[in-house]
Amino acid sequence: MADIEKEPQENKSSEESSSADVVNSRLTTKKQHYMNNLNLDTKASMKNRILVSIFLVLICVPCIIVGNYVFAVLILLASSIACHEIIKAPQSIENKFSNLIYVFSYFMMFALIYWVILKNNLVELGQNPENFVFDLSSQFNGPRISLTVFSICIAFFFFNVILDPKFKIHDAFYFISMLFIVSIGFQSILYLRYCPFTYSSEITGGVSWNYYSAPYEFRYGQSILLILYMLIGTCMNDVGAYFIGVLFGKHKMSPRISPKKTYEGLCGGIIISFVCSGLFALILDLCNVPILAGILDISHFYNVIILSLLMPAFAVFGDLIFSAIKRYYKIKDFGTALRSHGGILDRLDSILVVSIMMSLFIEVMSKGWNFMSTGIY
Repeated sequence: MADIEKEPQENKSSEESSSADVVNSRLTTKKQHYMNNLNLDTKASMKNRILVSIFLVLICVPCIIVGNYVFAVLILLASSIACHEIIKAPQSIENKFSNLIYVFSYFMMFALIYWVILKNNLVELGQNPENFVFDLSSQFNGPRISLTVFSICIAFFFFNVILDPKFKIHDAFYFISMLFIVSIGFQSILYLRYCPFTYSSEITGGVSWNYYSAPYEFRYGQSILLILYMLIGTCMNDVGAYFIGVLFGKHKMSPRISPKKTYEGLCGGIIISFVCSGLFALILDLCNVPILAGILDISHFYNVIILSLLMPAFAVFGDLIFSAIKRYYKIKDFGTALRSHGGILDRLDSILVVSIMMSLFIEVMSKGWNFMSTGIY
């Protein structure tokens, strides 16, 4: 009798176990429908990206805070590696460029980036020779490219098309375009770090500080907020797009150019970037420390909203531009300087394009949106 009584209980237990398995299976299937499974390679890639990002923050943030020549040297090193990556990308199959191409490309990169600083200081020397001190932030009120230097750049590469049978016409257009975009991008990064000194007249009541005359709290504190604002808006777009895309991405955005990008990642990156950069600006202003007094503060909240929306949009645009170049030359990354992050250009593609956009808009905003009164038209 005891054995007979156990049979229904065992059947009941088996049915309950089977029912629980079905429920768990349905929940797992439902979860997989909304959330992607992460394989070991994806998890390892995430870990490497996080570690490299922490390493970059530990190096770059102190240089940004100190500013002046320390930050300029950081940009010099980054632009040197970027120039090397520009030259190497078209040579993924064979080495076809002469040493003259290497030397001239480096010279053009540095000339296009630092020409505006040299010019501003020469003007300052002519106006005030007695009290002149070479200052990286002197009259830095917008990104500027020397038409003379750029014309020399164009002429050199087109002459190479004529004289060197290995140097094709598409190589000339590639070098001219990339040197222009990347150099003006690095110059714009310098501008975002130094222009708060130019616009400090809103704080002082008419006289602009330079690096040496500014008080410590402005030199190492408030003057770094603009570039931090740009980095938050750009990097949080990358972080949000990556993690949302990896976890929830289903619909490919541009598989021909960037196979891993999804519309879910795009939306997630834009929303997270906008919220983080907007809150950063709002909290600072509530603490009476605006990002850029008279331009990006609570009185000009619409400027903050516009830039906070444009940053993730231009970040995606910049990423796609450089991805298209990599696909054309059939390379995975521009370099290996940053391990899992690829090369300098792989990491700074979005930052370079966003910096150009922000520099142009800040100059327009500083003139009350009077485009024709700026020097960029």
